[in-house]
Amino acid sequence: MKINAVTAKGGAVEINKSHGVWASYAVGSVGTQPPAEILYAGVKLKSGKTIQFFVNRETGLVVLDLINKSETGGVELLRKTLE
Repeated sequence: MKINAVTAKGGAVEINKSHGVWASYAVGSVGTQPPAEILYAGVKLKSGKTIQFFVNRETGLVVLDLINKSETGGVELLRKTLE
């Protein structure tokens, strides 16, 4: 595991470089909105495509994306607000 960043509000890690596994967590705000707590993680598949997972703890929004091998686009597999 390689720690890429550590701050008072989060951090980012490379969990397994050879398998393309990573995660980051951050707390941030925009304007007067309450700070959002965001978890963002991903893994590169053997095909070269990437699965990316996003969770906003404040709103309950969960998104799962499949990114193409060239990382120029992809498809949203799931978008759901959980309560």
